[in-house]
Amino acid sequence: MKKLIILFILFFISRNVHSQINPIDSLKIEKSQILSGIVIDFKTGTIIPNAFVQLYNGEELLDSKQTAEDASFSFSVICNKRFNIKARAENFAINSTIVFSTKSQKDKIWKIKLYPIREFKYLTPNKLLDVDEITFIMDKLEFTLMASKQLDKVAGIMEKYPLIKISVNVHTDSNGIAEYDLKMTQERADTILSYLIDKGIDSERLGAIGYGSTQLLNHCIPDVKCTRAEHKANRRTEFLVL
Repeated sequence: MKKLIILFILFFISRNVHSQINPIDSLKIEKSQILSGIVIDFKTGTIIPNAFVQLYNGEELLDSKQTAEDASFSFSVICNKRFNIKARAENFAINSTIVFSTKSQKDKIWKIKLYPIREFKYLTPNKLLDVDEITFIMDKLEFTLMASKQLDKVAGIMEKYPLIKISVNVHTDSNGIAEYDLKMTQERADTILSYLIDKGIDSERLGAIGYGSTQLLNHCIPDVKCTRAEHKANRRTEFLVL
């Protein structure tokens, strides 16, 4: 009888210890899997290398990385979860997609499609923001409504790429008085600068230079006969990426 009681006690202790171990075992890290994808052009279907990709769980940012030369990316994620992947790239609009880390989806290659938009252009050796002409009212510091929409685009690009800095460079043709043109273009550059600051862009990221007619794009120097189109080519506002 005594042996039976001892055996019963040992059995009870072993069951109790086992029941205490199971909850601990249940706290082991959940199984994970690799979530893979590729970033492509919405219009052409071509790959977009060096895109910036972020992994979210709801509003929580879990991980971020840049796509490889083949535009691929991968994240290690917990199984049976729902995630949001956001991607962006230069000259493309930001886009996102919902993905699932279920067993049935483990081998799926998720495609994130980005819609192309004009953001930058290159005039060797310079990189510029790609915006339409900024038109001012004749001999005034006021710009047109269409110009304000283009400046809103500039502000949007700078918000999207918070590390870039720009110089607002205003030029004119050679038809005016050189000293007056220098003063006028500087004032117009400063006006644009103030507009962007009012839109929330940090002044530390902005510069403004009025060049007058000192940097003509063609042969139209004073006293040289040129067409209206040739003179117009020299009247420009450039947003130089520094």
